[in-house]
Amino acid sequence: MMRAAAQASAAGSGPARSARISLFWRTFLLLALLIGASLGATLGIAELLERTPPEQRLAWEVASVVNLTRSALVSAEPQRRPALLEELAREEDVGVLPKEPEDHIDDSATGPRLRALQPHLRQLLGAGTQVAGRVNDVDAVWVSFEIDGDDYWLILPRARVERQFGPGLGLLGLTAAGLSLLGALAISRLVNRPLADLSRAIAALSRGKAPAPLADEGPTEIAALNRRFNRLARELARLEEDRSLALAGISHDIRSPLARLRMEIELADVNAAQRASMAEDIERIDRIVGQFIQYARIAQPPRAERVDVAAALASIDHAYRAAVEAGDLVLSIDTGDARQWIGDPTDLHRAVSNLLDNAIRYGRSTADQPARVALTARAVDGGIAITVRDHGAGVPDDALERLLQPFARMDNERSERGGSGLGLAIVERLARRYGGQLSLVNAPGGGLEASLILLQDGTTMNGAA
Repeated sequence: MMRAAAQASAAGSGPARSARISLFWRTFLLLALLIGASLGATLGIAELLERTPPEQRLAWEVASVVNLTRSALVSAEPQRRPALLEELAREEDVGVLPKEPEDHIDDSATGPRLRALQPHLRQLLGAGTQVAGRVNDVDAVWVSFEIDGDDYWLILPRARVERQFGPGLGLLGLTAAGLSLLGALAISRLVNRPLADLSRAIAALSRGKAPAPLADEGPTEIAALNRRFNRLARELARLEEDRSLALAGISHDIRSPLARLRMEIELADVNAAQRASMAEDIERIDRIVGQFIQYARIAQPPRAERVDVAAALASIDHAYRAAVEAGDLVLSIDTGDARQWIGDPTDLHRAVSNLLDNAIRYGRSTADQPARVALTARAVDGGIAITVRDHGAGVPDDALERLLQPFARMDNERSERGGSGLGLAIVERLARRYGGQLSLVNAPGGGLEASLILLQDGTTMNGAA
């Protein structure tokens, strides 16, 4: 009942669940939103506190240098001016040269920043002020000024001017946002990793596999949760082993007296009809015991080898050849594009055989007609898909999910036909063991269609248990 409720809940919430955002991205988006709001507020405050553009600040500094240089040259004695110019070049890295009409000014080297500087300097130094980036093939910042009607160049190193600009607030904001988002991504990954590991472990446990022990270190809550899950996984594994051992032991204990009963029936003084009836009952019991053993063995680790699907289905076709030749079965097998599958060949044979047995037993259109069964196989992404379709009476739609549960039966007639209710449950467990699924639908035109998907290496498919 719990399993059916879980399946119904999962089926009902599938579309809503697919539309939700994972915890990892939700954490990342919340952190990104917080970082974006913080950076936006910081940049806004910085812009309010610093309203002066860098060109204006640089124009003030250059204008101060020009005015100080002009004042020093004007106030100095003529014989001391060469020494003063040398001292300015040595101490302040400032050069002064006369501006000649034949000076070659390269406007292409001026650049947008120096052009933006020129209007501010003209306001401070005069309308005739000129700014250039290269004069007479010398790269620098050239600013013209006037002393007593003579024109001069004030020469400043480019580095002295360029460092005044630096990166803008926008670039700094983008850099900080990028680094912060990387940090948010790392934090989200760190927070989400334990839950992702737990999710993978639960998925492995649901497929009947023993998950790797989770780390019991880290935050207190996560460590406690992992320890409890590890204990739960160990207890479930122990319970599965005990159940398998009990089923195998009971099956062995039942088959031993069944063998003696066969011998006693052969030696008993009864007529042929009674002997055949008793032998059929013993055979039915033996088949039920065999299904118990199959169900118990699913808990054992499977082999992983490359299986030729066509050859495996051919061997199954050979196993049912006697029923075909006797006229009790019409079987068609189409391997399609299914070539190879990685898994346990015994599991593949067991799953397909159980589906065929179920189709043969309950897939007759009338009691006097042979069972018509179609088996098809095709390759899917990561594995194979096998479909078994019969032409029987079908199953009520509300009972399709119930047939996949252990010991589920449609009516008492099934028990009379030798069924234990484990055949489809075995196939369903094998499907989950390989990360696939088994689904039952009523085929158009009558009959039941069983679709089995087996993924190789236990790859988990979307929506699988």
